[in-house]
Amino acid sequence: MDISKKLKFYQSTKTKAPESAIPASLKVLQSHFNGEVVSEQAPYLKIVRAYPLDYPPSVQLNLLTKGILSTSIPLDKCLFFDLETTGLSGGTGTFPFLIGIGYFAESSFKVEQFFLPDFGREYYLFRYLDEILPQFDYLVSYNGKSFDLPLLKSRFILNRVQSDWERMMHIDLLHISRRIWKDSFENITLGSIEENLLNRQRPDDIPGALIPQAYFTYLRTGVVHDVIRIIEHNYLDIISMADLILILAKIEENPAELNDPSALIRLARLAYEQDSALYFDKVWDYFEGHHQAIPSQLLCWRSLKAKRENDWDRACTLWEELLNTQEYFYFAIEELAKYYEHKQNDFLTAQKYTQRGLKALKLVEELNPYHPDLSLMNALEKRMLRLSKKTKNINC
Repeated sequence: MDISKKLKFYQSTKTKAPESAIPASLKVLQSHFNGEVVSEQAPYLKIVRAYPLDYPPSVQLNLLTKGILSTSIPLDKCLFFDLETTGLSGGTGTFPFLIGIGYFAESSFKVEQFFLPDFGREYYLFRYLDEILPQFDYLVSYNGKSFDLPLLKSRFILNRVQSDWERMMHIDLLHISRRIWKDSFENITLGSIEENLLNRQRPDDIPGALIPQAYFTYLRTGVVHDVIRIIEHNYLDIISMADLILILAKIEENPAELNDPSALIRLARLAYEQDSALYFDKVWDYFEGHHQAIPSQLLCWRSLKAKRENDWDRACTLWEELLNTQEYFYFAIEELAKYYEHKQNDFLTAQKYTQRGLKALKLVEELNPYHPDLSLMNALEKRMLRLSKKTKNINC
């Protein structure tokens, strides 16, 4: 489309184009997906599908979002979205040629996809999207915060379509997933989530890195084979997000849904950081109920929780247990020394623990003078000096 035709397109009112203006390749895609060609001056393809999915009226993600979403989220107010673009680096020159949206409605999850078969066809599509955005209060994406949403905002501005994006709360499921499964999966891509959690395989999927070139090839040749794969790729991304948010809601309610020790440890840390004693106890009960040794990380956080609550007997018991671990030995030494020095005024016992820590560090220094634990040496030596003065004062 040359410049004069583009200007005419943007300045025109919404008018139908003759059937002859619809590219043959777009007709093939229309037939394949049983879609609708929105025949304005520059026609594009609209595909609507319903994905059967049972869902509750609302979900809670308070803990998993670290309190950012502290109230329940009505699912019928969530708009899921995903883009396929001509580049992966962003910027105003990147063109979103396929925009997919999804929403819960009528006992299913509905997906609408909009395929733009050439450049210069965004304006009326954006007008349509702008009309439906006020129906929703939440945007849901997977890694959309860093790429999809900024790009979409830029393209709206370039097309002189104003939309109140800032009104909507953005839920990026990547960040929540990373908090849970960072130590469980090789990576936290949506494909990895599908494989490990949703048991969903994509035998004929097109890799995301190949999508831009596949679109350019389509523009040059009109061959739709890879475009069909791209549309299916986008569709699966969107329904996977819908499945994932329901899984996350179940995990928020009950961590035992995971049955994944590494992920449970990360959840326990979230619970400790958010001061959610009930949720922390649920993780603890999972390990005890499955007759598994309580991980040392949980012992550490439980001890700090007991310290915060002035439950010193339990805290000391846990610190004594942590003395048998390599990872938290010096943490336990320091906590016990501080307890006996400042809470019990038992300087001799505090000296005993401090001396034990220094003795262990001396051995570490002999084996490896560059060991990171040696950074504790100075603090323990200062504590030992202070305790020595206190015990002398008592003896005097």
